[in-house]
Amino acid sequence: MARKRREASLTQEELASRLYVTHTTVSKWERGISYPDISLVPGICRELGISEHEFFTACDDLAGRRAQRDARRWRGMTRAGQTILCVCYGLTVLICFICDLAVFHRLDWFWIVLTSLMLAFSLTTLPVLVKRSRAVVCLASATVCLLLLLLSCGLYAGMAAVGRGLAITAACLLLPWGLYALWRLCRQYRPTLSLLLLTVWTYLLLLVIWLVTGGDWLFSLAFPIATLSYAFVWIYFAVAHWLPLHPCLKAGLLTAVTALAIPVGTSFADALTGGQAPGRTFAAYFDWSRGMTVASEEGTVTGNRLVFWLLLAAAAVLLAVGAGLALRRRKRDAAGKEE
Repeated sequence: MARKRREASLTQEELASRLYVTHTTVSKWERGISYPDISLVPGICRELGISEHEFFTACDDLAGRRAQRDARRWRGMTRAGQTILCVCYGLTVLICFICDLAVFHRLDWFWIVLTSLMLAFSLTTLPVLVKRSRAVVCLASATVCLLLLLLSCGLYAGMAAVGRGLAITAACLLLPWGLYALWRLCRQYRPTLSLLLLTVWTYLLLLVIWLVTGGDWLFSLAFPIATLSYAFVWIYFAVAHWLPLHPCLKAGLLTAVTALAIPVGTSFADALTGGQAPGRTFAAYFDWSRGMTVASEEGTVTGNRLVFWLLLAAAAVLLAVGAGLALRRRKRDAAGKEE
């Protein structure tokens, strides 16, 4: 205690006056004759610049001091970064305001810049400033700023394109708002429902884009590709999240599914485009007489087939190791129950 008092450049009288005790009492504390009352410990720690842990253990808490120093440094860096961002936002708005008035003698494209910076502010700086209900406040702010940005673009370039952009934007905003509502209202099956929402949202977004742009690509390309992609995503999710298997067994199954995705994806893509080389069919990947090559119109391609076989080999190894580990765990659990 005496060493910390001297490091704080305090005399016994000064420390005693700040703690409302006599200097004799402080002297007894330092010599170990008596000990301070527990109610005085926070004041002593504050005056000596130490933590209560250091006071009771009578040693320097270097790790705690380092953590506090790093935390202060991080807070300082965060405040400095946010200050720099705000200054940059303000300077950008001021410069664009002056330039727009000086060149066009009216506010024209300035509103696009202003709403764009508002959107950037709601995504970068606002999350640091808001302490309560951060997610909904930032999401609502970003939504409003995005709609204002579309409106400003419509005022500048014409309102004809705003309707199409507004429809696609509304479809895009359904995903974050839907995920927020899902995680707020539903406490069970959140991962499954989130993936289901993402799947439905993808089809809805493709439908909205098709309604806006037109064309014959929705049912011939977009929906089939999305269906195949999400089929593999759901298989991955089911194996990783639902199946009560050993991690090595799950890894083996996921590797096997990834291997099968190569011939399935290649054959599916060829079927959609209307042309399929004999060596790129699904059955060709399992034709061992072809060796390590797959014939194509451009020559001999070894990549897909090589990766496919390597993944199958890795899946077999993982499944064998996982089966052995799962069997050993089952025997150990059975032995424990018998005891």
